[in-house]
Amino acid sequence: MEDRKDQGGWLKYVIRFALSCAAVFPVYAFLYLTFPASVFAFYLITAILVMVFTPWDDLKKKFLS
Repeated sequence: MEDRKDQGGWLKYVIRFALSCAAVFPVYAFLYLTFPASVFAFYLITAILVMVFTPWDDLKKKFLS
């Protein structure tokens, strides 16, 4: 039973990270096309920041209710 709780905890963060990557992808795709430096690192850093600071509970209530 505890193994399922641990798996659910990790899955929640993986889903949040994937949604964060999808949210910031258009901006960084444009930056990569116009200035192809090491934008991929900034992309991952921004996705992590979006994952951490997005109000996930409010979004869950809004879209899943």
